[in-house]
Amino acid sequence: MNLLEIGKYLQAELIHIKLNESFQNIKMDSREIEPGDLFLAYGKGIDYVDEAFDKGAAAVISDKFISKDIPTILVQDVLEALASLAQLKRREFKGHVIAITGSNGKTTTKELLKFLLSFDSSVLANFESENNHIGVPKTLLNLNDSYDYVILEMGMNHAGEIKYLSEIASPDIGIITNIGSSHIGLLGSRKSIFKAKMELVEATPTIKLFVNATDRYLKRIEANQVGLDYPSVSSVPAIDVSLACKVCEYLGYEREELERRLSSFPGVKSRMQKILLKDDKLLIDDAYNASYESVCFGLESLARYEGKKLMIFGDILELGNFSERVHEKVYEEVQKYPDISLITIGDATAFLKHKPHFYSIEELKEYLKDKTLKGYEVIYLKASHKMGLSRLVPYLENL
Repeated sequence: MNLLEIGKYLQAELIHIKLNESFQNIKMDSREIEPGDLFLAYGKGIDYVDEAFDKGAAAVISDKFISKDIPTILVQDVLEALASLAQLKRREFKGHVIAITGSNGKTTTKELLKFLLSFDSSVLANFESENNHIGVPKTLLNLNDSYDYVILEMGMNHAGEIKYLSEIASPDIGIITNIGSSHIGLLGSRKSIFKAKMELVEATPTIKLFVNATDRYLKRIEANQVGLDYPSVSSVPAIDVSLACKVCEYLGYEREELERRLSSFPGVKSRMQKILLKDDKLLIDDAYNASYESVCFGLESLARYEGKKLMIFGDILELGNFSERVHEKVYEEVQKYPDISLITIGDATAFLKHKPHFYSIEELKEYLKDKTLKGYEVIYLKASHKMGLSRLVPYLENL
């Protein structure tokens, strides 16, 4: 399609657009613009239009009038334009689109599946955790004929979001990792979380669905039920490994080959990521996200190490009225492991009255600077992503 055709497709007003003028790719980040690209200016992107054109952008898509003589495709709503363009890219794609959702393990399963398929195929997947109403269509904008697979992690914190993303991406293969307590403060109950995850099927009834057979909600539904068919690798839970591998088996891969590939999987950053510190101490960075279920898995993994362990535990967010109850349950779980010492950090964990407790990373750094970590063999970081606990990693590496 050329710029004129894109404008018509989006029912947009065309300003300074030349007839039959072509474009290369559609980009949302002005830093990534190459000559001939179409710049979609979402949110603060409007402030970087000049930068995009300095780099050779062919035109800009915007829902704000730009008082300059630059080629503009003026739309009613740039977010709707993003979704429409992503749908267009998806319709033109002939390969498999795999959607992954669930309360925990989405990113790990996505990265593992991408790793397994990338040995002999070209795979497009969300960057890190760009899994929302912007990140999913933004990923699809990068689609072209060179890809064999698209893997889309789909996140949500409100009803209707998975349905919206599924209608845009139209996946033909789906994975639901589990139904846990993440976002329970926004959705009210696990039953509501289950219903929200099942929007994946509601939006795409013909999808080939793979689900966690150990989950008390998912084991009841009609789908490809996946148990613990493969062992844990690189601290990835066995169920997530099994879900990724069963999808690969469906796509034609043999178990022997998958096991060979699994042996070289390096793990995922900030998800049970192992980092060797000075004096041979082991730091486990598991601070990308947190829920009650993932903390329990982390504690079970931590317990397998010999020696004395230190857990630095920060707030689990988006729990609403369930916050105190969930944090209290986590605290009770920690008490079951006498060789694990605890430091808490944040506002939501403060009610536990545990000592030592800190309200900020900087306070914690000051404490760690004055206190020796001698005697601890393993240090484990766990909190919701917004707590920024992974910022401790370079500090502890140099302590």
